Amino acid sequence: MTSQAAAGLRIAGAVAGCSALLLLSPLAPSQAGVPALSPASEGEGEPRWSYSGDTGPQAWGELDPDWALCADGTMQSPVDIGGASPRPLSNLDIQYAKSPTTVVDTGHTIEGVPDHFIKPSFLTIGNTQYRLKQFHFHAPSEHQVNGRSYPLEFHFVHADKSDQIAVIGVFVEVGAPAGRAWRPFLASLTRHVNEGDDRQIRMFDWPALLPDDQQTIRYSGSLTTPGCSEGVRWNLFTATITMSQAQINRFTREYDGNRRPLQPLNDRRVSLDSTPGR
Repeated sequence: MTSQAAAGLRIAGAVAGCSALLLLSPLAPSQAGVPALSPASEGEGEPRWSYSGDTGPQAWGELDPDWALCADGTMQSPVDIGGASPRPLSNLDIQYAKSPTTVVDTGHTIEGVPDHFIKPSFLTIGNTQYRLKQFHFHAPSEHQVNGRSYPLEFHFVHADKSDQIAVIGVFVEVGAPAGRAWRPFLASLTRHVNEGDDRQIRMFDWPALLPDDQQTIRYSGSLTTPGCSEGVRWNLFTATITMSQAQINRFTREYDGNRRPLQPLNDRRVSLDSTPGR
């Protein structure tokens, strides 16, 4: 059994062992117009936000009228996903392609943005297809599993033709060094990408960034940055990936503490996909 598979069983076992029967709730529509696809840096005249102090998460809902959901929303993210129950769901169909990629510092995280000129990358859930837009990281993880957080959490952000969003979440544990596919992105961090100073990866192996075991925990939530738009389809892998502590430190030297606090689950239902894997 690989370390990824073992980690996946630990997470899946933790959530499946909970006694509450929680099922996936219908996806709510976006409640604040078309949501932003990334935690973008502030432009001229736009309100500034942060992860601490007077512009921290507790104040996001007051910084801009369009961000009211950050304070008033009832389907906000992140949450503790420890209360999921098994349910047969359609497996994710992930069709990622290798592509040139731009590395961007948004002022809140580091993103990898694929160039779809050669071949686009897609995520399909049921009958809905979403195009991969970018991935970024939070340190420590934003979601938790039965109160446990992880050193890093990566979010792979997708949007369909109506700009509705689906996110794949991947947790990182300390362990064996990351695979070869991660090296170009790690190298871009060592070159100290600065805000507004983009870097280019000639060819990035997007499919190899994900765990082999692609069982997911799913729920309907929100963006975890202002304006906290709801209606986001969250798909969190039960299998983790590993990185060495030195590799994790490369990320946290860039951004550490860039996570939103846990939000109330309220009446939402959470599911662990029990459909046999691929």
